[in-house]
Amino acid sequence: MNAFRGSLPARRPTPTRKPKKKWALHKADLKVDFKDHCAYCDSFDGFRHTFFEVDHFVPKDLILKNGWSISLVEYSNLVYSCKFCNNNKLNNWPSNSPTIFNRRNKGFVDPCDRNFDSHFYRLKDGKIMWNTRLGKWMYFNAFKFDERAPGIKLLWNLNRIRKSILSLEKQKKKYKTTSTKYKSIDKKLTEFKKDYFPAHQELINYYNTI
Repeated sequence: MNAFRGSLPARRPTPTRKPKKKWALHKADLKVDFKDHCAYCDSFDGFRHTFFEVDHFVPKDLILKNGWSISLVEYSNLVYSCKFCNNNKLNNWPSNSPTIFNRRNKGFVDPCDRNFDSHFYRLKDGKIMWNTRLGKWMYFNAFKFDERAPGIKLLWNLNRIRKSILSLEKQKKKYKTTSTKYKSIDKKLTEFKKDYFPAHQELINYYNTI
């Protein structure tokens, strides 16, 4: 069993932009605050597989329909999301209140809430699984992780290789090029770099089929 996400995202208290209507202007700040990853499935925003969007945690259409007192540009309600999670989530909402995120094991947890990760975990191959009944509802009904399992696993594996390369590059700088440690790290680095292109090509091939 592996941790679901690499780290917990945190929205900055004061964003750099103050748009009156265009919430997409917050995208640059959200990209940083969510550390270049989808808040929901933890996919990395750096591969040619998808487009990342600004999601309204409390759905935009419901805010407008019900006249809820949440601004559409309110930063605390915005989420950095891949288009797959955003499109699947849509207007699913468990209550008639913008402050009740879940009830009777249906609904959501804000991805910036530490409890979000407790509802999921990953298998060794990167497949997402659920830990709780609420997690199971989000898994099947909101984000459809079951239908997206092949792509999620390929993305996770490629990101694992990417992070390993970055980590080894950083470690290598600590040693002299003639040292045994340097050569050992460099050998591992070469192996990961050889794995990267085939893994990336496999991801591209998969998304070309859907």
